Amino acid sequence: MTAAHIDVITLRHRAEFFKAYEHVYSSKQEAETYYGRFIENGWVSGAWKNKELIGVLTWTPREDVKHGLAEIIDLWVRAEERQKGIGGRLIDHSVIQMQKYFQRFGATLRKVMLFTGTGERFLAARSLYEKKGFNVVARIPRNALDNPDEDYLVYVLEL
Repeated sequence: MTAAHIDVITLRHRAEFFKAYEHVYSSKQEAETYYGRFIENGWVSGAWKNKELIGVLTWTPREDVKHGLAEIIDLWVRAEERQKGIGGRLIDHSVIQMQKYFQRFGATLRKVMLFTGTGERFLAARSLYEKKGFNVVARIPRNALDNPDEDYLVYVLEL
């Protein structure tokens, strides 16, 4: 059994990264426009197994770095690779990358936030976030943002 390798996704990984998103967005151009800035800034961690991308965590600093807040934008692990600790390893790796990024600007990462759904399909994700120390700080009612199907929860990890 081969263990997953976690590392920052860089420009040399672009093709493989965008291939993973080809059915998520209406076009490759839309995906590249949205995610390009994350890759260019080193704000994406990837999990590889046998040279194949099996998981991704995308993050971004929020507001000015002096506020010490980052947001996890996207986290996924292929279905057949779940329950193997890969999601947790992606979070751990990304938090280290966030800390390094903030330190480059003389700032300290204080909090990491994320949004997730309340539906059954997000149960494992919510369990992972809570296991990693994230706490629910707010509930956003259905249709308040881009969430027509369910309420969203806002989780925060305090460092």
